[in-house]
Amino acid sequence: MDSNNYNIYKGLHSSLAQIYDATNDTLTLGLHRIIKKVLCSSAIKLAPQNSKLLDLATGTADIILGIAPKRPDLEIVGIDISEAMLEIAEEKIKKKASLYRDNIELKKASALKIPYPDNTFHTITICWGIRSLKPYSAALREIHRVLKPGGHVLIVENGKPDFKFLRKIYNSYTHLLPIFGNKIKNLKSSHLLYKTSIDHFPSGSQFVAELFEYGFTKANFKNLGTNIIFFYTAQKPFFK
Repeated sequence: MDSNNYNIYKGLHSSLAQIYDATNDTLTLGLHRIIKKVLCSSAIKLAPQNSKLLDLATGTADIILGIAPKRPDLEIVGIDISEAMLEIAEEKIKKKASLYRDNIELKKASALKIPYPDNTFHTITICWGIRSLKPYSAALREIHRVLKPGGHVLIVENGKPDFKFLRKIYNSYTHLLPIFGNKIKNLKSSHLLYKTSIDHFPSGSQFVAELFEYGFTKANFKNLGTNIIFFYTAQKPFFK
């Protein structure tokens, strides 16, 4: 991520941290929680016993909280560039998953420079984060680097609808966001960053092709019902 984009993203998410969960509930009508459950369920099934899982752009730790209680055998790491987000994540973990706190590590770090050695993690998750990273190709390289051979990456991200009529609905929705944004400090700027990043991010089969390009295998995706939310999975090959 270039320094300007990094600082914008970091600043916006830090300023929105206190209302981040409530804002997501409002703008998605709670859909984000259902989508996160899909990601968590898949990670729970794929992660080997007594293995290490990394949640990138962990935010307020929703993914960690969805996994840790059901897989107490896992060693889980969550990283984010926003200290404010991590502070809220810590509070939520203490409140909702205190029994598993010793299995969880939170760290301030960028997904563009993951502070772990090669071949460290068996499973990596990133939910609505890869699109905001500039360049996201650097994040894909880092994910590939720190994954163990045979390890899996699971990515949830938004994209543009393929069908014309759905694209019209999507465009109408994104034009409504600034109205909400005017009511909430810094949300309008966050919307502008969201809209720009969506317009320049590949989705569906295009992103799958990039996963193959950056060294992953068994890459595929499924649409999570709305035609704008995509769930990608891929594996690091056992052998080069």
